[in-house]
Amino acid sequence: MFAWKEKRDTGTKIAKILSGHEETAGANRRAIGLVPVPKEREIHDVNKSNGLKHQKLLVSIEGNHQTCCLRVISPFHKSRAAIMVFRGRVIGCLYGNKRLGHQLFGADALERAVADLGHPDSLLDAYMLPEDLVLAAGALFHGNSLMFAPDLTAEQVFEASCENLMRSNMPGCIVVNNHQDMAVCMVYIFGGHIVGVYSFTEGWVETSYESGLKYLTQNRGGKVMASMLPCHNVDEVMQLSISLSGLADRPAEQFEGYERPKSIEELLLDCSVPENEQLRNALQTREMKKVQSTSGSHPLPNNAMVAVGGLSPLNMYAR
Repeated sequence: MFAWKEKRDTGTKIAKILSGHEETAGANRRAIGLVPVPKEREIHDVNKSNGLKHQKLLVSIEGNHQTCCLRVISPFHKSRAAIMVFRGRVIGCLYGNKRLGHQLFGADALERAVADLGHPDSLLDAYMLPEDLVLAAGALFHGNSLMFAPDLTAEQVFEASCENLMRSNMPGCIVVNNHQDMAVCMVYIFGGHIVGVYSFTEGWVETSYESGLKYLTQNRGGKVMASMLPCHNVDEVMQLSISLSGLADRPAEQFEGYERPKSIEELLLDCSVPENEQLRNALQTREMKKVQSTSGSHPLPNNAMVAVGGLSPLNMYAR
């Protein structure tokens, strides 16, 4: 568990976090609901935020190269956000509130989410996720939608999507919608295998093709959308990512000519984060990347084709 413990009504807060998943008879209408949830909810808690502690949390996650998800709900700002992290860097982020009327993605979403996280009434849900699941879900943010002939049935599109992602060995995910265009099931694929099937009615279910297909056959008139993450190796994934804390992506020249901060230690102090070895690593990541980029890439399981472009399933969800 990442976050700090305090006396709280955990059950009530978890119910608020999950409200985006279970609003309408097991169907999801919110973009935040498409971000993977933990397979075992009892292993972590939902916490009230704290300005100083959340800064330490973000830099610690980045410095430790952890793969996880942070979901933030701010009753004060009436906002919801999800930050998906791969090896300490943000691979996908979305943010929405009632005033905006639409979703923000990427750096803009991360900036708003972190700002809301600093409010004392915000709720933070932080949990670990498997790397294969995060990369598969990353297709929602950076992937190319798979396009098929318009005369195919939903079952044929589901079959073709699974076959395409499995044969290509590329990360990707499939969203099964009902006739109201609300998600009822998510299928995550990585390395030629289905690595997760999530039902908005039953939670995580059996990891199989038949399990995902069942929710399509139960929702006649539904639709299927699929996205593939066009990355062949970890280096390509990292090129799509941004710094969780904001520190690792700061150019060195930004600090030229300033008396402070001159060193890593002073930079951390300036950010009101205590110095320690983990935090120091977050800043050194930028320099390490320059060295690693000259030593070759680190392949994901098997190189493969890249899918055709299109809109991500996330764009179907307006709030």
